[in-house]
Amino acid sequence: MTTQLLRIGETAERLGVSTHLLRHWEAEGVITPERTAGGARRYGPELRDALAIAVKCQHAGMSLSTIAQLLNGPPGERRRLVAEQRDAVDRHRARLERTAAFLDHVLRCTHPVVRECPECRAFASSTP
Repeated sequence: MTTQLLRIGETAERLGVSTHLLRHWEAEGVITPERTAGGARRYGPELRDALAIAVKCQHAGMSLSTIAQLLNGPPGERRRLVAEQRDAVDRHRARLERTAAFLDHVLRCTHPVVRECPECRAFASSTP
């Protein structure tokens, strides 16, 4: 059985990213696509799976260097990298929840000027 190698445009389209992004990730050492005799990039199923994981990691806020470590580094590093990112996501979620609570209050606030509201001022002076 032959593996289906896709061109860069087909791969980018399937992943919902730009060809520029794939070239950038290659230049940064995140991925290494196969090459034809003429130098054209080809992406096999395993690399496309790795790219799909990389896209999800990017959506989770991981830096490109962290994604490269996750995909190409020692297996023992994965747990630490993912745990650190999970903690960052939890902190970000908590900030978003506090912000949403503040916005909900502002929507219900009856003070004519927001800065006159004690609850709004308390939120503004709280830890981010």
